[in-house]
Amino acid sequence: MTDDQPTIFQAETPMRKIARSVLSYTMLKFAPRFLYFMVGLLAILRPMDRLYAQNMQSGDYYSPTPAYSIQSAATAPITTTGTASSVTYNSATLRGTVNARGLSTTAWFQYQIVNGPSQNTALTQTIIGTSDTEVSMRIIALRPGTTYYYRLVAKNDTGTTYGNELSLTTTDINTSAIATEITPPIGAISINGGAHCTNSLTVTANLSATDNTGVTGYYLSANATPPSQHTAGWTSITPTDNYKEDVSYTLSNIDGKNTVYAWYKDASGNISDTASNSIVVDTTPPTITITNPTSDQAYTTTNGTISLRGSASDNSNEINSVLWTNSRGRSDKERHAVDWTIPDIDLSKGDNVITVKAIDSVGNTGIATITITYTAGDNAPVVQTGPATSITTDLATLSGTINPMGLSATVWFQYGTSSGSYSGTTSIQSIEHGSNTIPISNRISELQTNMTYYYRLVAQNSAGAASGSEMTFNTLPPKGKIYGNVVCLIKGEPVESAKLRLKGTRARKKSFQITHTDAHGFFAYDDLDAETHDISVTKAGFKSFSQAVTLKEGEEKKIEIKLTRTEEDKKPEKDSKNDQQKTN
Repeated sequence: MTDDQPTIFQAETPMRKIARSVLSYTMLKFAPRFLYFMVGLLAILRPMDRLYAQNMQSGDYYSPTPAYSIQSAATAPITTTGTASSVTYNSATLRGTVNARGLSTTAWFQYQIVNGPSQNTALTQTIIGTSDTEVSMRIIALRPGTTYYYRLVAKNDTGTTYGNELSLTTTDINTSAIATEITPPIGAISINGGAHCTNSLTVTANLSATDNTGVTGYYLSANATPPSQHTAGWTSITPTDNYKEDVSYTLSNIDGKNTVYAWYKDASGNISDTASNSIVVDTTPPTITITNPTSDQAYTTTNGTISLRGSASDNSNEINSVLWTNSRGRSDKERHAVDWTIPDIDLSKGDNVITVKAIDSVGNTGIATITITYTAGDNAPVVQTGPATSITTDLATLSGTINPMGLSATVWFQYGTSSGSYSGTTSIQSIEHGSNTIPISNRISELQTNMTYYYRLVAQNSAGAASGSEMTFNTLPPKGKIYGNVVCLIKGEPVESAKLRLKGTRARKKSFQITHTDAHGFFAYDDLDAETHDISVTKAGFKSFSQAVTLKEGEEKKIEIKLTRTEEDKKPEKDSKNDQQKTN
């Protein structure tokens, strides 16, 4: 606060202190009656208080005392007025902080001269959160050499709170301080965040400028000639010391380099130096051609697959990717290709329209198409035997592929334990006519353990039969088993709920297998490999125990594990023996 504050904010006089002491004495003496009196008085004044608050105009400038505030103290915003900055002869920046206390809160400033009309800042700021948020607003059109009183105001659903009143004094227009008003803003511009190229004439101009008295407008142009402050085309903005904004701008309707020039002005009419940025406009799609198997737009083949080759080029940007699609349902992509190749495209019987697209780095797309007519002849199916998977001691899954060559076909697997001699066959699968390669798989069972099997894929259509190459797999060796009982060493009684951990001792150690004994002390481990297994046993009240057990392939081994009680548990047994000796 300054010394020349309005009278409504003057300090308390000595006379008021005496009156307050007399009132305190009276309240202490007549407290019960005074309490009833105050309750009644508040009931009368509360409606009048609301009526007065409703009749206030938005521009009224008054400062309620804490006792007068009717909003909830738990959620009302906390408002603190800060010191003004960047004060000139006709403008200033007002600052403060607001804690919204969890509710959406609107903040603004009120300011006035003594005995002058109250004014509000033109813009408001919305605050959300539970921490102090800085509020900063620029006011203009002030009187030179004049003292202004101001405060920060915040309002949410629970009511309005006011910061302390502070003051500022504008610079006298006759002083040397006005000399600072000849300093122009400092500004910059970038386009699309500094991008080198675009395929759109509509871009985003990233504007920024600073000024000690506040930036008030900007001017954009494709012409390098600086404007005056009165030139048509200036865009006004709310005065601010630090201006940043992204605005839409339309470039000239040409491909190639486009430069955008920007200028900024302040409240005094000072104009910044020229700022500029350039971007290349490229709206021309790449050129793409198909050169193999032909440069014509149509081609006929009797093969079920075909490979295409060609080239793509762009005058301004690199080729980002080449994509192709087949009208019969297939698609793929090859990236960063100038001389491109698309191998082994599966064809369907009839016309196949293949579309190839070249896309440059800004998204322009060039297109080439070719119609491949596939005339399927009387050809036997093409089959290929694939690997066996999911192999166990008696199960395996066989795989392969078939191309029925445009005719309906049947397909199956042959397998056996001798090369070239197949004692087993899988179920026969039917394939509809087509020219695409189709994956085939079949699960076989009842195999011998630890055995080598030979297999191949076989297919047949009306033109003939075909078989894939012979391949092999080995079933897993038989599994072993370790089982037995856990008993007490002294009494021979079964130990229930003992915890057993089993782990192999090979170089690649397997994860622990854990089990517990039942009420009879029994345990079992199944599906074990032929190797040495470590078994450790723990049980509360017993000493831990470990044992190594070696299994052969398919072996089942029974063991008995005897646990020794801890010393604490043995003492009662010793005492029992002593008592028996004394009896004898």
